[in-house]
Amino acid sequence: YCTIPYIRGRYRSFPLDDVRADVAAQVAEGVREIVLIAQDTGRWGADFDEPSSLAALVSTLAEEFPATWFRVMYIQPEGLTDELLDAVAAHDNVCDYFDIPLQHVDADILRAMNRTGSREEFLALVERVLAHVPGATLRTTLIAGFPGETDEQFEDLCAFVEEGLFDYVGVFPYSREEGTRAASLPDQVDEDEKNDRAQRLRDIADAVCCPRIAARIGRTMDVLVEGVEEDGQLFGRAMCQAPEVDGVTYLDGGEPGEIRSVTIADTLLYEMEGE
Repeated sequence: YCTIPYIRGRYRSFPLDDVRADVAAQVAEGVREIVLIAQDTGRWGADFDEPSSLAALVSTLAEEFPATWFRVMYIQPEGLTDELLDAVAAHDNVCDYFDIPLQHVDADILRAMNRTGSREEFLALVERVLAHVPGATLRTTLIAGFPGETDEQFEDLCAFVEEGLFDYVGVFPYSREEGTRAASLPDQVDEDEKNDRAQRLRDIADAVCCPRIAARIGRTMDVLVEGVEEDGQLFGRAMCQAPEVDGVTYLDGGEPGEIRSVTIADTLLYEMEGE
């Protein structure tokens, strides 16, 4: 299983007032986008004496800071409640962007990971997300070569990616970490085989995701201007691009910190060009 919970300890939520104060301080410094992220972001508020929810947090922040973009990252499938989806849909300054780390789609592999779900359940989840938030951007992460993964289970994972449901897919070969339960599981996959599977999965993801990015050509969208590259090229990010993982949008005008309305004129793999 993932080693981070062993390192970080039990889940605990920062109080609403602390989160609000942190956001207010960042906004006062000129920050235009706030990313909410945790080891399991969807759990926020569940451990309070009077339980709250991520949906309540998102709504509160979005309404208190209407000129600031909010993006929620790393929501486990169980955290994608109808309440959260409706909160995102109801606020224009909350990015219609869902980062859902599925890790795999085979029910047996997921159980071995101490996770729940299946391919059928995840297909239904995507359908439910898009029913509440039409046109939402979807990202996931997947693990290739988890102990015991058969050729058939891997092929099923490939077929799931080939369906083209996600705009962005991060792929990692399983890493055998000392002290985790998975490190002692039988049927460990050979290192070369793990890397080969991960690369094949990446190639499939690129083949289906890049056309989804290209389909944005002609659309008008807001872009947060971030800065200038060494060659003088101005760049920023649209709401459909999370920082440092989804590429950027190249621009022909604007100042860092501005939000500009642009038309997407071209794309190259995961990068976009806006006019």
